Amino acid sequence: MGRIFKTPTDDSTEATLRAMHTQNTLDTYYEKGMGWLRTILFTSCAILITSAYELSSDVSIWENTVEWFWNKVSNWVAGD
Repeated sequence: MGRIFKTPTDDSTEATLRAMHTQNTLDTYYEKGMGWLRTILFTSCAILITSAYELSSDVSIWENTVEWFWNKVSNWVAGD
């Protein structure tokens, strides 16, 4: 007899459920692993593309975004 079901005829059902659980666990690990790999890959590509863009032009993304935001916050706090 199985652990989950209490009749001898339910052994095949329990085996099927165990196999499904194992496959679901493996699928979850695969999806999380692929998600992390995609995240690392796309982040690395974005960093390289941004660096190449800044290197080939006179535009600094840092100055255009972060420093602009910091100046806005500073002006807002100072009351200008």
